[in-house]
Amino acid sequence: MSGGTSGDHDPAKHVILYVRAGWDGKGYGACPFCQRFYMVLDLKAKRSALTYDIITVNPAHPTDDFRKFANRLPVLKHMNEVIMDTEEIQNYLDQMFPAPDLRYTNMNAHTACLDIFSKFSFFIKNVSHTPDLLLKELCYLDSFLAGSANKFTCGDHLTYLDCNVLPKLQHIRVASEAFQDFQIPAELSALWRYLGNAYKEDTFRKTCPSDQEIVHHWSEKKETAPLPERKHRLYTLEATPRFSLELPKYVNRK
Repeated sequence: MSGGTSGDHDPAKHVILYVRAGWDGKGYGACPFCQRFYMVLDLKAKRSALTYDIITVNPAHPTDDFRKFANRLPVLKHMNEVIMDTEEIQNYLDQMFPAPDLRYTNMNAHTACLDIFSKFSFFIKNVSHTPDLLLKELCYLDSFLAGSANKFTCGDHLTYLDCNVLPKLQHIRVASEAFQDFQIPAELSALWRYLGNAYKEDTFRKTCPSDQEIVHHWSEKKETAPLPERKHRLYTLEATPRFSLELPKYVNRK
């Protein structure tokens, strides 16, 4: 998968992002941390001379070449630089490719997003036997978003915060319903407005994994509750990939 301009690449302006492969060991997988930086690279490539390639890696069977320079995902490679720490990847991209500026200063927005994914993980892995803690965090984010007319968390343009939280919200939407029959409540209208705005963004649509890959991602974790038998056919990996990139029918779209 490639991004930016086509044709020959200037090595100084070209980066490679290694991401987790999907169920077949080759296609694009559903790691939310990988999607975070896929989004970042795509946004920067649209407004600068940056070009990029996305290379999938099967964590169970990485190539010898990959093992020579990395042992986890995602990984950013730029000429001779190899970066694996997520915060270091972000700082490096800011230093080498500052435009567009995706940084943010709204700490209230940061705090509103801070604990959602951990509470989701507790719920999906049955550490929490009810969705109450997750719902509390979703309501907190909804309340923050309701206090602004902005399209996204910190304004009308995607920032690093959105690239971080939106992939996680997509996992919450898809996996919670698949494994736990939990749907993000329609009453959280500001949160759904936020997701609806994301679904209109080419960068999010381009980088979003299929519903089947998201379900597979969590099925691979031994702590996750088994997928109900009645849903196996719905999320079969051999079927045509399905993407939840529209607001569900139960949400008021006015």
